[in-house]
Amino acid sequence: MTTCHGDDYDQADEVWQQAKEADREEVTTSRYPVLYPPDSWDVMSMLALYEPGVTYRRQQDGELLHPDGSWARATATGFLDSPTVHQSGTRLLVTTLERIRNRLNREGSLPAYGACVTITPDGVTTLKRGSWTFTL
Repeated sequence: MTTCHGDDYDQADEVWQQAKEADREEVTTSRYPVLYPPDSWDVMSMLALYEPGVTYRRQQDGELLHPDGSWARATATGFLDSPTVHQSGTRLLVTTLERIRNRLNREGSLPAYGACVTITPDGVTTLKRGSWTFTL
């Protein structure tokens, strides 16, 4: 998770508020209980690969914010209840998070864990595990 500092620190709440008030939000119901990604390092690591720069907070149940203004919020009545998800922006953050959780449930682990890393002389870094590859 990135840290806030300088001018960014004082504006963090304002950015979250603007994101929550954005137009054209998509509202769905998730099949998974709310997950705070920093509590699950493997899920958070995969999300950081696919959506770098996402910040998290627990104001309600769970909120995600990307530097490009994309945001998501998931709220549920009970601990294991299916949450209502609100998201908007060019990146559907909870959709990406759910794809990661689907893979974790299907395979029992995520490919970033145990991946082999190749770094070329010009600095291109590629992670590979089985048929999965990801180039940074």
